[in-house]
Amino acid sequence: MQEHPRVLGGQSIIGEVLAAASDGDYPRVLEFAPLVLDQADQHPDVKDLWLVLDAWGTAAHAVDDYALMKRVAELMIDIARQAQSTEYEILALLERSTAERCAFEHQASLNTAQLALRLARELPQDSPDWVRIYQVIMAALVEIGDLDQAWSFHTDLASSLRLVAASQEQAKGYWTLGNLAFMVGKPAQGVQYHQQAASLMTPANDMLMWARFNRASAEFRLQADITDEATLDCLKRAKLAFMLIEPGDLDAVGLALTESRMLSAQRQDDQALERLERFTAQYSGEPVHLVPLLQWWAELLESRQDWSGAEDKRAQATRISTKGH
Repeated sequence: MQEHPRVLGGQSIIGEVLAAASDGDYPRVLEFAPLVLDQADQHPDVKDLWLVLDAWGTAAHAVDDYALMKRVAELMIDIARQAQSTEYEILALLERSTAERCAFEHQASLNTAQLALRLARELPQDSPDWVRIYQVIMAALVEIGDLDQAWSFHTDLASSLRLVAASQEQAKGYWTLGNLAFMVGKPAQGVQYHQQAASLMTPANDMLMWARFNRASAEFRLQADITDEATLDCLKRAKLAFMLIEPGDLDAVGLALTESRMLSAQRQDDQALERLERFTAQYSGEPVHLVPLLQWWAELLESRQDWSGAEDKRAQATRISTKGH
């Protein structure tokens, strides 16, 4: 029987958390990371605490627990300020901005990202942290609808990717650039950036990232009326990856939406509607995650001239969105 790490002391718990994070074992990270804080007096090393909190926040994000993600981000901010580390404070603010964005607190997310950007003036221009800074500020601007301002950072992000040694981090940057290119009506650039992202990813190292990327890539391509074999391959890869790792609520909603959109693109509207109906009948997660799916459902009904049905879905989306705020 494996000995509980609490018995082995603080340093062993840290090792347990970091090993679990490296393996992508998010439930184990969520189980043991709080124990590190319980025994914080046994390991005053700020770097150790920071690594644990970073892993904890990543795990919370992976399982869609954005309230926990925000709480962890606040702990990271406290530690950064105690250590008088501008770099740590910037990274902690970026974590909080991401949590706020995922929780649909879009203005708060932008405010936090802008605070991080102001602090970043103290960073050297060759710091790899600029990659994450640009990604987070761009994402926050997108969510409040300021696509032009978000796109204004794209050359900064593209040029800063050379500063990052890890291919997975470079991939995230190209993924962000591709998403935004699609959003501003530049699908050719979007496809190119997504191809660069895919070439840099190693699915075995982060299956969740691989699943989310392929689902998102398929979704953006379909929205741009790109319905070729490559789009279908993206969706197939996403479905296969999510068979290997159980998707959280947000990922499950996204996959159902994209599958429905693909069926509609293949002129199978009845099956597209059935996919939505079947999914929502068994969905038991946070209602706010359903908003984009309901909006797509309304579009699909409008294409069939079911005006009352479309109005009902839009009203449902509005009610949920308003309540969620």
